Amino acid sequence: MTNPSTRSLLTRMLEESSLVARVRELDGPTLGRIIRHIGLEDAGEIVALASTEQLTDVFDEDLWVTDRPGQDEAFDPDRFALWLEILMESGERFVADKLTELSEDLVTLGLQRQVFVINIDELAVEMSERHRDVDLVEKALESCLYEEIGEYRIIARRHDGWDAILAILLALDQYHHAYLQRLLSRCCYASTEYIEDNGGLYEVLTAEEMLEGDAAAEREDRRARSGYVAPSDAASFLGLPRVTSLEEVTSSEDRDAVTRAYFRSVVTAPGRSTKQVPTSRDRASRDRFAVLLRETGIVEPAAPLLLKGAPDDPAARFQRAIGSLRIEDGALYGQRMEELAYLANVLVAGSSFAGRAFRPVEAAEASLAICNLGLEHLRSSSTEADDQLVRHQCADRLFRVGWHLTFWHVSMATAQRLERFLAAHEADVASVALRTVRSAVKDQKPWRILPKLDAIGGFLSEDGHTCLEHLLDRCPTIPSPHCGPGRARSFIATASQVELAKNLFDTLA
Repeated sequence: MTNPSTRSLLTRMLEESSLVARVRELDGPTLGRIIRHIGLEDAGEIVALASTEQLTDVFDEDLWVTDRPGQDEAFDPDRFALWLEILMESGERFVADKLTELSEDLVTLGLQRQVFVINIDELAVEMSERHRDVDLVEKALESCLYEEIGEYRIIARRHDGWDAILAILLALDQYHHAYLQRLLSRCCYASTEYIEDNGGLYEVLTAEEMLEGDAAAEREDRRARSGYVAPSDAASFLGLPRVTSLEEVTSSEDRDAVTRAYFRSVVTAPGRSTKQVPTSRDRASRDRFAVLLRETGIVEPAAPLLLKGAPDDPAARFQRAIGSLRIEDGALYGQRMEELAYLANVLVAGSSFAGRAFRPVEAAEASLAICNLGLEHLRSSSTEADDQLVRHQCADRLFRVGWHLTFWHVSMATAQRLERFLAAHEADVASVALRTVRSAVKDQKPWRILPKLDAIGGFLSEDGHTCLEHLLDRCPTIPSPHCGPGRARSFIATASQVELAKNLFDTLA
């Protein structure tokens, strides 16, 4: 059932014509957040307003899921089926037209996960040649939901959503016959592999993986042009400084392979054409719409520029250096900001924070802090001033240095201290916990300890337990009250904070 706040949002958006126009101006990710906030089942009227470009961006976010950060997303066929049902609310012709405008690889993948497509004549020949019991096979086929379109029999792989699938196929046959024939031909190939008896399982898995791989590669290309980073690439970038010595990280002036490939592939997306100068009424409408999205939590409040900071604050050295570039070298300033945006996207795609995905504002704040730590470390052995180092060192290199330090000097150091602490206890429960901790330390994955903290809790104070939750995280932070007034946690930005974090467990255990 739709909750009151959701219904209020939907009503306000649809009843005011100027807000309807604003929906068509939204970028895909924001529209996707609106749909998720309302609930896809209730968002049919909003979906009907979306352009093909918007739907493509929304699908790139909504139809691909992953179980953990750093793992590439997999296509969700159930969600695709639900989307088709919602699109059907706008009519069969509407859906048929929309599908032909979307990626053919994506539509083929979605259809293949819903149905088997079998060439009727080829199936009859195959059964005859292999001397199968034709009556039994026909009986099995007839017990399924199916429809015959031309030379193909389309058989439901799942009953849910079959009515919508069938209606869409018939609409495509009526309005876009050639397009449907291409889809059915591609699906027939994969389905034929599936029903083969001799070695068929391997072949069908290969066929389906290729189909998903094509759709996934096309999606990654689109997302890369918008600044997104593939989870596997993000995990690789974040993993490299953990297995590289500090000397190598600090001495290498070359970019890592992942970052080089990313900036080679990024293409600036063409801007939307401006049809006319917005009127005061348009601006007022946009302002009301922006307020509405913030009030409902769909769009986070704008983050501060984070480029100033107190003159004597060591955690703001990198911010001040970037700020000087803004005045002295606008082009280089723009380049560093692009690098920071890349780093924030890396954290969102490849890491977790406090047991969940990073929010964009958090990822931006963490990137600044980690770059500040890297800058401070390089500055300690350099005669160059901060602003000169920032001129000569790309932000991703500073980040790699800081990321190495937070991992080895905070997360791993805390895990090793915890291991020594538990080794001093002889109780059975401690030995079980100790094996868990030793395994995590050996594998250099201290965050694996976090799900087991309850087994260790009897040997720690409440503050010590909270401390571990912060320090063993994939992106460690300093917990309150050690990070300053009014803050629940603080990203580690200076060597002094590293030292504080490194020794914090000993004082609270």
